[in-house]
Amino acid sequence: MNHPWIIPRCVLHSWIFTLVLLVGTAPVVAQANGPYYLSLKRDLVYGTAAAGSVALGSLLRSRTPDIVLSDLELGSIPSFDRIATEFSSAAARNLSDYGLYASAALPGLLLLGPETRRDAPKIGLLFAQTMLLNQGLTDIVKSSAKRPRPYVFDENLDPATVIRGNDRAAFLSGHTSTSAAAGFFFARVFSDYYPDSRLKPFAWILGAGFPALTGYLRIRAGQHYPSDVLAGYTLGALIGYAVPALHRKPPGRRRMSLVPAGSSLYLSYRF
Repeated sequence: MNHPWIIPRCVLHSWIFTLVLLVGTAPVVAQANGPYYLSLKRDLVYGTAAAGSVALGSLLRSRTPDIVLSDLELGSIPSFDRIATEFSSAAARNLSDYGLYASAALPGLLLLGPETRRDAPKIGLLFAQTMLLNQGLTDIVKSSAKRPRPYVFDENLDPATVIRGNDRAAFLSGHTSTSAAAGFFFARVFSDYYPDSRLKPFAWILGAGFPALTGYLRIRAGQHYPSDVLAGYTLGALIGYAVPALHRKPPGRRRMSLVPAGSSLYLSYRF
């Protein structure tokens, strides 16, 4: 049954938070601090687009109708995904939540560094854009694919069992995409601020490792197929890596210049 759609509070709060954070960082938009450059107009567009994707994804998911199991065309499961139907662990499901929380908390470690702590509002804005965009695209894909979760294939289920929207949200894994977006964002930002740090390999191990563990636990919990997790990991990793990359400072327009120096010319080249 479809219900009238109202913009969820979380969407409004997220957009308001992004707007407030953007306005708060406006005084430092033109500063040369750090490796990232903010533009008020550009980032307002980015933030609005990200929040809009969340709104669209929420709308589409809210309009996924409930059906009974007998009306669902289950079809065949690819051989590489069948292993997921053998798992159903409440413990793994709970642990996957903790994996998600741990990944989402990784960017908080950036506050320990002096340069990243100084640019905390700027980094916070980029993180908000990352998470909003990931959530929106994840929900849009889920509501478009409508793939039944592994537990729906249980032979013991009554054909009259009601299958709700969340029961058809297997592809792609939201836990994994969110974990990967936060993890890769953390690793990318750390690498950009501290390119010569000996801790950089460990940042990438944490940033890439927590999402992988979270995805594995989602399979063990019987919530997702391996392909769901792989797709979620890829989407989240791309977003977490790309958003900071899009904010890298543009290179100087003039790489080579000639400067008069008395009776001669001074040639300089900027790398």
